[in-house]
Amino acid sequence: MKILLVLLLLAAGAYFGRSYLFGESGGQEPQATAPRAPQAPVVVLHRVERADLAVGREYVGRVEPIQTVSLRPQVSGEIEQVHFKEGSMVKAGQLLFTIDARQYKTTVALRKAELAKAEANYDRAVKYDRRLKAADSRSVSASDIEQSESDVLQRKAEVEQARATLQLAQIDLDYTRVTAPISGQAGKAFFTKGNYVTPSSGPLTTIVQMDPIRVTFSLPDRDYLAQLAAFRSSEAVYDAAIRLPDGGLYPEKGLRDFESNVMDEETGTLTVSLRFPNGDGTLVPGSMVRVEARPARSRVVAVVPQEAIMADGEGDFVYVVDEASVAHRRPVSLGDVVGKVSVVLSGLEPGERIVLLGLQSVVPEGKVAPVEATNGKGGKTPAELAQESDFDLETLETASPDRQAKDVAGGSN
Repeated sequence: MKILLVLLLLAAGAYFGRSYLFGESGGQEPQATAPRAPQAPVVVLHRVERADLAVGREYVGRVEPIQTVSLRPQVSGEIEQVHFKEGSMVKAGQLLFTIDARQYKTTVALRKAELAKAEANYDRAVKYDRRLKAADSRSVSASDIEQSESDVLQRKAEVEQARATLQLAQIDLDYTRVTAPISGQAGKAFFTKGNYVTPSSGPLTTIVQMDPIRVTFSLPDRDYLAQLAAFRSSEAVYDAAIRLPDGGLYPEKGLRDFESNVMDEETGTLTVSLRFPNGDGTLVPGSMVRVEARPARSRVVAVVPQEAIMADGEGDFVYVVDEASVAHRRPVSLGDVVGKVSVVLSGLEPGERIVLLGLQSVVPEGKVAPVEATNGKGGKTPAELAQESDFDLETLETASPDRQAKDVAGGSN
């Protein structure tokens, strides 16, 4: 037994001594391992696109009539007749009210008689002056001739005065017939038959023009400056449509009417007016609508998400990935920032692939493992799981009018 125990101890010492000397366990022989090559970093790519930055915007607008008339009596008298139905459409020149005209007709007749009398006196003075000047100069004094000439001028002035007085009387007579100065919808008749009215009585009724009609909205100064060149020309500024209070889209398109010449100093907005056809009277003055205004001039430019842009002492740059999956440093010149994208002035062409995510792992002129960006409708790539993008182009419309620019990576940091 003692010999067996000694043999077991020697065997165990030999085993553990071997493991200690060779640095391995489990009785396996040591193996030489070759160094592993570094793996290319996984990056998410984005293809440079062209987008129309002249995006449409929505504003709150108010419907206003282009013309509004408040009809007031110009003479005093009793209303004889109301010739229109309240709320009906009237045409320019249509008779609306008749005021008792008897005294005004009499005044016109009196003024006509005064004019006839003045004309007769003038005719007599002219004839008398002619006779004096035709007589022997020895029988007519110079003072008589001077007096005759003065009488002629005075009688002529009386004729002019009588004629003007007659015209005033005729105007008052015409005012007894109150007609519509514009075409539009008449409102309530505030005075009806039998009421005595004067010029200070207030309006008889109001008329608002219904077709065409105006929609006004407040344009922020920033949007105005963006379209300043269009405002200064005679071209259309906005391709405008309006959405009614019930959510429906008005079938007619709006045209440029005018812009206010003063910027509101409190709100920093400019009042813009659009003109819409309104033959069926759908748009009612005073109602609120939503104006969907899109600049008539498109602005199609190349854009890239801001998170794909890096900068150093030499300026802005991006990493462009070629067909061999090699990342190249590319300097770029950038323009305006619109939302989460920057306008590319030079350095990139539409269709080129740039690194969107995983920039911290990219080595210039080094290989990368590219993954195309998703639109957020499906599984996410490993790079997206590590760092999700919040790049969003849902407000931008691509150069193709048939589709909207898509999000290239969903979520946010």
